[in-house]
Amino acid sequence: MSSGSALPDLNNPKAIYLAPLGGLGEIGMNMMVVIYKQKAILIDCGVMFPDPTMLGVDLIVPNIQFILENKIKIEGIVLTHGHEDHIGATAYLLEDLGYPPIYGTPFTLALIEDRLREKGVLAKAELHSLTPPTTFQVGNFKFRTIQVTHSIVDSMGLIIETPIGTLVHSGDFKIDDDPMDGRTIDEKSLMAAGKKGVLLLMSDSTNVEREGWSKSEHTVGEGIFQVFKKLKKGKIIVAVFASNIHRIQQILDTAKKFKRKVAFCGRSMHSNTETARRLGHLHFKDDQIIPASMVEDLDRDHVLILATGTQAEPRSALYRMSLNDHPEIKIHPGDTVVMSSRYIPGNEKNISHLINNLYRRGAEVIDSHMADIHASGHAHQEEQKKLIEWTRPKFFLPVHGEYRMLVKHLQLAQSAFKSTSGIVAENGDLLELTQSGIKKIRRIPSGKIFLDEGATDLHEEMLRDRKQLAHTGLVVVSLVVEKDEGKILEGPDFDIRGVNDEVDLDSLRAELLARFRELSREARGDDIEVEEEFRRVTRRFFRKANGVKPVVIPLIYEV
Repeated sequence: MSSGSALPDLNNPKAIYLAPLGGLGEIGMNMMVVIYKQKAILIDCGVMFPDPTMLGVDLIVPNIQFILENKIKIEGIVLTHGHEDHIGATAYLLEDLGYPPIYGTPFTLALIEDRLREKGVLAKAELHSLTPPTTFQVGNFKFRTIQVTHSIVDSMGLIIETPIGTLVHSGDFKIDDDPMDGRTIDEKSLMAAGKKGVLLLMSDSTNVEREGWSKSEHTVGEGIFQVFKKLKKGKIIVAVFASNIHRIQQILDTAKKFKRKVAFCGRSMHSNTETARRLGHLHFKDDQIIPASMVEDLDRDHVLILATGTQAEPRSALYRMSLNDHPEIKIHPGDTVVMSSRYIPGNEKNISHLINNLYRRGAEVIDSHMADIHASGHAHQEEQKKLIEWTRPKFFLPVHGEYRMLVKHLQLAQSAFKSTSGIVAENGDLLELTQSGIKKIRRIPSGKIFLDEGATDLHEEMLRDRKQLAHTGLVVVSLVVEKDEGKILEGPDFDIRGVNDEVDLDSLRAELLARFRELSREARGDDIEVEEEFRRVTRRFFRKANGVKPVVIPLIYEV
């Protein structure tokens, strides 16, 4: 596999080029670029959320340098469903991509409209609403949308006819024979594509390590009912993903049976439920809902709160309640918090901290390890094998998963349909697909762009600086000198942050003064030499005094 700046000829009429810029080798930030003759479509355009080490970072979006530098024309963005890891980067990258048309289901587009409006680019966006099954053309690609079941309504997979053969992209999916809305996966279309011939299947790898079949969402309704049946006293607070409309519907239905009024709590909970109700995906009467401001005035035994915060997000409603910091809702002894979600890998420590704080408030906590109150939206092994058997692909590319998941999914595909060959790729692998094979041909620019309060380019160097500041602290050394003669008028003075300042600063001051005078006698040139020497001496002093080398900012003022 080659490297360097020169790209192969992307105008080869006998090849499709695939450039994963997110979602392969990780969970989140999904983006697949499908290229034919220098023109391309994007399948999904998602974000990743920062971990606790990414100080001050709000969101992470894919690096699209490869697209821009090679002047690849993006003719359309096709969004498989409305989860943030599939749509969340669209508003941030749309302008750089040249405002290509966006295709998605009604609920997906309703969610993306909100983000485009917030970024001030909605007026320039071209949105095309699709209801599976439907067909549409984007450049050299003819799409057929297929209904799939997932943990968000209006999810779809894609059958893509290209000049060299048919591609299938599963989107995020599961096979549920009894889904809440009756919309089962479009087995007929997938099997028809398989009989006609599928050149490449790209399939969701998230749950490849789970054997058997995933649970139906309907089973969660019974689990929630049994939990509520046991809870006679106190408020019930259910933490659930605001995008899981079917789960929210079951919670609303169960609350009604137990004569509990419901308050929505959290910005995304309000907006998503309003949108879902408007589009006919969510059903409840107005008199069942109360504003959060009324919760503390009602009988706690007849109140239920639907809240965001399943992953202990610092700004979420549940997180603020756990700290007794929510402006409208308090947790009292005897209240119960139901965590109707899974713990996303990497969030376990934060969630544990959240639960400890909930217990400090006097609440009981019930999670999916204690009751049957969650079902995954991703296919387990038997469902993944079924999709492979239906489509019978010539080649297989596992997507949407960490590296080990991709490896195991390819192994599963080859065991399920032995004539299939495939490849495990990561973000930044440029793949060439022809009738005779799929291969990696080179590495391309990829990676992450960190967004800080809406800024579009927080470099990794800046992130490293923030981490260093957090670990080692900051010392500002200031000195005022007379411009012409170099006479010291004030200082050196110290402003110390995050460093133990119980040290002999007089000794440090004396050492810095001595070095300044030495540099002056050596016919000091510009202040850069003095600043660098002050930085070196100060870091060495603090390392000897307390074992850390802080970030040092020298300031030399000439008057």
